[in-house]
Amino acid sequence: MKEFIESLKKGKFRMPVCRSCGAKAWPPSHNCPRCLSRTSLQQIETSGTLLEFTNSQVKDKQGIFGIIEMSGIRIVGSFESSNQLREGMMVRMSKCGVRPDGTAFYNFVPAEKARH
Repeated sequence: MKEFIESLKKGKFRMPVCRSCGAKAWPPSHNCPRCLSRTSLQQIETSGTLLEFTNSQVKDKQGIFGIIEMSGIRIVGSFESSNQLREGMMVRMSKCGVRPDGTAFYNFVPAEKARH
């Protein structure tokens, strides 16, 4: 979905939402997963619950990654440090974008740190 990627390139997370029934389309799609109507990008709440996390040691993919449930979807995001992380805590998306290789990224921080 070109519009979704263009929004990410600007550092803005927008979710495709059905114009007819209001369902969220994740992964992003032009059509609703429920009723097949058209979707449009909408701003959604980007805070959620950290379901689980792990520390990756895979070459060129090192870091702390977690699964976050936010606004009814689950998304994989990264964290700077695992020191304060615990499953079930509230986190907030601090940054999103597209890397030079074309892959999307979503960075998260504990919710209390996100409100500077």
